[in-house]
Amino acid sequence: MKKFYKLLFLFLLIISTATTCLAKNIKFAQVTDMYYKGQSETLNKIIQDINKTPDIDFVVFTGNNIGKANQTNLRHFLNDAKRLNKPYYVVLGNKDVSKTHDLDKATYMKIVRKYNRLHPKSTNYTFKKGDIVFIVVDGSKELIPTASGYYTQQTIDWVGKQLTKYQKNKVVILQHFPLANKPNNEYYYTYNILEYMQMLSKHTNVIAVITGHYDKNDEIMYNGVYHITSPRSQNGTYKIIDIETDNGCEIYTLLKDIKQ
Repeated sequence: MKKFYKLLFLFLLIISTATTCLAKNIKFAQVTDMYYKGQSETLNKIIQDINKTPDIDFVVFTGNNIGKANQTNLRHFLNDAKRLNKPYYVVLGNKDVSKTHDLDKATYMKIVRKYNRLHPKSTNYTFKKGDIVFIVVDGSKELIPTASGYYTQQTIDWVGKQLTKYQKNKVVILQHFPLANKPNNEYYYTYNILEYMQMLSKHTNVIAVITGHYDKNDEIMYNGVYHITSPRSQNGTYKIIDIETDNGCEIYTLLKDIKQ
């Protein structure tokens, strides 16, 4: 009997040490730069397409969800988003918040939670799917919104703390403003990229940074991290991202066009 329990313990030990990236595959949809204003047939078609796609674990809206920062646009956008039959998460972009238009970050997230009660309260937050940890990072400016992003040192430090906290997990960062991808227009420059990238270089558990903003389909590998940026969903495209956790955390993407 003792031999049996020893063998059982050894088997469980082998299984537990092999699960760093061994759980079920994670598949999600990225919708970005929707620029929603009042109504959108395009968003509704994207939602319909996502709803009929099998094995989607969740949807992430990676910023510029609305075209002009006001509560009316946000409520209409969220009213459409709730038609999703998957959980969804919201990231802020440069078009989403503006204190002068009565939509600061706190108000934005408060309204999001009225339509999605399980959504985190903060604009910076984490959630977990299987063994993968997702970190949502806010680089938007609510006081004087511009086309450029700005990751404060406080935000960069917070990301570093999360990467340390989840150092045994593979991590995917979701944000609006890209880091390694080059913009077509320097007007879209993101501040504090150097500080952000220096912080990332101290950690080995980040497998991808997924963004929008640049309105182009661009995917590059930089310092072992897959940097993915996607074009405007306003034009009828969205991206399906599949993380194959049983194959060393390989990442595959598919850009879908609902107008084709």
